[in-house]
Amino acid sequence: MGARNHASEQGFTLIELMITVVIFSVISLAAFSVLSTSQQTAVMNDQTVQLQRNVRLAMDLLARDIRMTGYGNPAAGSLAGCANQLNATDQAVGADTGPDSISVMTVDQQIGTLAAQAPLPPATSTTTINVSGLSAGSVNVNDVITLEGAFTATVNAIAGSVLTLSQTIQNPVAFPASTPVLRLTCVTYTVTGSGVTPPFQLLRNGAAIVDGIESIQLAYALDANGDGQIDDQAGGVANTVDCLDFVPNNGPCINGATSYPAGTGTVTTLPVSVNSTPTSVRQVRITVVGRAIPPAAVNVANNTWKDPTFTGGSAITAEDQVIASSPGIRRRALTRIVTLRDASQS
Repeated sequence: MGARNHASEQGFTLIELMITVVIFSVISLAAFSVLSTSQQTAVMNDQTVQLQRNVRLAMDLLARDIRMTGYGNPAAGSLAGCANQLNATDQAVGADTGPDSISVMTVDQQIGTLAAQAPLPPATSTTTINVSGLSAGSVNVNDVITLEGAFTATVNAIAGSVLTLSQTIQNPVAFPASTPVLRLTCVTYTVTGSGVTPPFQLLRNGAAIVDGIESIQLAYALDANGDGQIDDQAGGVANTVDCLDFVPNNGPCINGATSYPAGTGTVTTLPVSVNSTPTSVRQVRITVVGRAIPPAAVNVANNTWKDPTFTGGSAITAEDQVIASSPGIRRRALTRIVTLRDASQS
């Protein structure tokens, strides 16, 4: 009786323990692999979402300022930093190896509204306006302001809420009370390269505003002869606005079902009329190229921003720039055509 009880109290054999340990190890490794893969996927998804967000934000900012280029028709050289209403720089003649840049005269902000009609009857002309809601520092002497784009002048003097202007508002022109008063400014967009810390940033007047931007590429549709229609460019369809009518047009482009390879268009430099006042540009095709930001490389200069957990790569063709595929680098590109708000000027 005692022997049977002793036998019934025996534990696992060594073989049973070893089998149990092996099974537990396999299950643990499988669970760890799933957890690790899930974590890598989550990190990758976060980076992709942030990349797409950065590209959209950069596009929105560029489009907003470029759309208002030349609003109010400010005089050439009237805004520091801008020789003309639009000042475009294509990175290279022919195929680009880096980002383009652009400076535009555009709307900065609304500084207030007219407190009273200008000119105020019985006066038939005035060089002063009374601005309601004007705050200290919102406008300075030599700033350029515009009344709804219909009247533009330089501020010669400021006395409280009263601005003395360089131009006269003369009847029959008159602006009613509550007319918005807008300040104009020169805005310059550039992109930093890998040698800057941190790299790959979109700069607005030298200040970083969006991370993870590798390049901006710009092409311009022109009305140089002032006939109200976008000019035909070599390689495209005559009397039809197509993708090759944006210059420089030596990069590949797709127009509906037609795909044009690089080199179909022959305009490799920007015409002089692009950078003039008023500009001949009527539309701008903007392409923003973003690059995912590995967390460990955010503030590392000369870093390629490769992600060792990402084995794929993505090549991007943006206008006349071809960015080759590179393992470990995720990119996204977004293209938008923007019509200039003040395109009727000539």
